[in-house]
Amino acid sequence: MRKMGKNVVALAMAVVFVLSGCAGAGKASSSADSTAAGTSGGTEAAVDPAASYKESLQIAVTQQAPSLDLHKNSSLISRQMCDGTVWEKLVTLNSNAEAVPELCESFDVSDDGTTIVFTLREGVKFHDGSIMTADDVVVSMNRWIEGFSSAAAMVGDARFEKVDDKTVQIVGSSPLILLPAMIAGSAQPAAITTAAACGNEDDNGYLKDYIGTGPYKFVEWKQDQYVKFERFDDYCAYGTEGQPMDGWSGYKGAPSKVLQYNIVPDQATATAGLEAGQYDVMFNVQDEDYARLESNPDLVTSKDQSGSVAFIFNHKSGIASNQYFRNAVNTAIDCDAVLMAAYGSAYELGSGYMDAGQVFWQSDAGSELYNQKNPEKAKQILAEGGYKGETFKILVASLNRMDSMAIVMKSELEAIGIPVELSIVDWATLIDYRKDPANFDMYITSFAEVPVPSLKLYFGKDYPGWSDDAKLTELFNNMTSATNLDDAKKAWDELQGYSWEYLPIICPGHYMGMFAWKKDVSNINMFSGGPKFWNAAIPE
Repeated sequence: MRKMGKNVVALAMAVVFVLSGCAGAGKASSSADSTAAGTSGGTEAAVDPAASYKESLQIAVTQQAPSLDLHKNSSLISRQMCDGTVWEKLVTLNSNAEAVPELCESFDVSDDGTTIVFTLREGVKFHDGSIMTADDVVVSMNRWIEGFSSAAAMVGDARFEKVDDKTVQIVGSSPLILLPAMIAGSAQPAAITTAAACGNEDDNGYLKDYIGTGPYKFVEWKQDQYVKFERFDDYCAYGTEGQPMDGWSGYKGAPSKVLQYNIVPDQATATAGLEAGQYDVMFNVQDEDYARLESNPDLVTSKDQSGSVAFIFNHKSGIASNQYFRNAVNTAIDCDAVLMAAYGSAYELGSGYMDAGQVFWQSDAGSELYNQKNPEKAKQILAEGGYKGETFKILVASLNRMDSMAIVMKSELEAIGIPVELSIVDWATLIDYRKDPANFDMYITSFAEVPVPSLKLYFGKDYPGWSDDAKLTELFNNMTSATNLDDAKKAWDELQGYSWEYLPIICPGHYMGMFAWKKDVSNINMFSGGPKFWNAAIPE
């Protein structure tokens, strides 16, 4: 085995340290006002281990996930409900967006960055009562790589392998310095489940059995009504009793016996339910309701930049597969007008593909091509490209008023002579429809913030949109194969600059995540991507 280095690489590597085992774990907490980058400031408070709590938290969400299989599902709501709750990973993120151990005790990175060795925690139990083994980890991680195009692009032919009963490793042909952060914070989380569960898939290739290691176990999914989790009494916790969580890392006490995610597609209904006491927490507060909820003395609200909006072109077929046409669309649209239609005041303009919380990766490369709102120039581009009046098909979900953006865009594009056909569907249908390039020329979606740009799914040639461009791929590979972060950042600047020319997507700006909950709900973790309830409860 190659000699392992002990280098610490900010934002990608973590200080190697050992976490506590299953014995002697106490209760710790996270807060609604985490001091992590990208969230509001505040002070965390530890959960009182002697206190008693109400049995359940009732949480209102607007989306229904296509599956809770995180390996093959990039749906935000699946991740918000399950990541770190039902499923855990080898590593997770601390408040500095660094990868730190979760299901491993430690990890070592070789001096050349090509080999990463993970030493596993011992005695970790799955929800079916079995003990986590190196075999489970290897099968889970390799299934994740096969199902997640960004991971597959980074590691190439490399796969995880068992070294011994307590150790797994991956050996790449090029540096893998961004892989730990990818494992810790990807939109398709690298969840560890049993080897047997990995082999039991439905007709869509999704897991049939949701068997994780987290503080809550899956109990029931009643379609269009709710998803229910219950506390896993044999959870193998890590961290220190009485200490607050550091980002997503630390002790998860699970003081609430039940977490029930109620599916309430209509945001007005969810808001009314929160105000009436039917729900304890609400996701996706509407902009016009936020000020009222903020002024309610019985509620707590949270509003932070949480991710980016993306208009994803079909590069495989149809009119948008032409470079000139993508340029014309990007030149014509007014990002302010489009975003305002869906988000009201709950958005921020910006040409950077990365969000506000990722300070290291911020870039203004390509900004001269952002938000041009120049219809006359767009008409000229269409004429020079030989445009013949083909219809432009936009696929969009009604979820969170995303269809409002499409309606404004339709008006802007028809003003320059592009007939637009809108296909407005529910979110689950959009996820299914976008698999077929015949269904759209562009679709609208959004992405939660991620710690490194290699996790931007739309750079993968197999991701719906199919950006199979040689230069784009070369620049992406230059970034992911860099041997140090300075070189990776330089490559990212080049990649973002070229992206505004090639246009795998149009990134019109960044949305604000808005949430509200009863003031007596304690210790909600708001580090990144929305509320986490590992230590949240209502004291009695």
